[in-house]
Amino acid sequence: MRIPELLFSVINPVVSLLLRSPVHRFLSRDLMLITYKGRKSGKRFTTPVRYIRVDDVVRCFTSTDTLWWRNLRGGAEVVLQLQDQQKRYHARVFESKPEQTRAALEHYLALYPQDAGYYDIRLNKDKSLNCEDFERALTGIIVVEASPL
Repeated sequence: MRIPELLFSVINPVVSLLLRSPVHRFLSRDLMLITYKGRKSGKRFTTPVRYIRVDDVVRCFTSTDTLWWRNLRGGAEVVLQLQDQQKRYHARVFESKPEQTRAALEHYLALYPQDAGYYDIRLNKDKSLNCEDFERALTGIIVVEASPL
């Protein structure tokens, strides 16, 4: 089920609060907080996102329709709260790179097929990804990778 974007303005603060609390264990296995600096305002912003680890890299995905990832263009220092630990990372954005996005997204959606709807990718009856939707979605998906500093 895809949650309407409007609800995220209510959901994100609640999830952020829970991820900072002692009950984070219920969510932090696959959700983290990413804190970054606004490129124009210089203000610090924090948003919860689903993540996966690939070796020492932390990877998350978002849509070109969202705004937060634009602050990471060209690379940026971020703070990730993974479980109950905060660490500094260097984040970089992969946009408009379908070949790099393809393998990363296939891996991610194999772990979290329920997230396919957020990228307008339908699942077939056998729960596999609809190939046409997947190919179309590649140009609208942003991959954010963060490496430890």
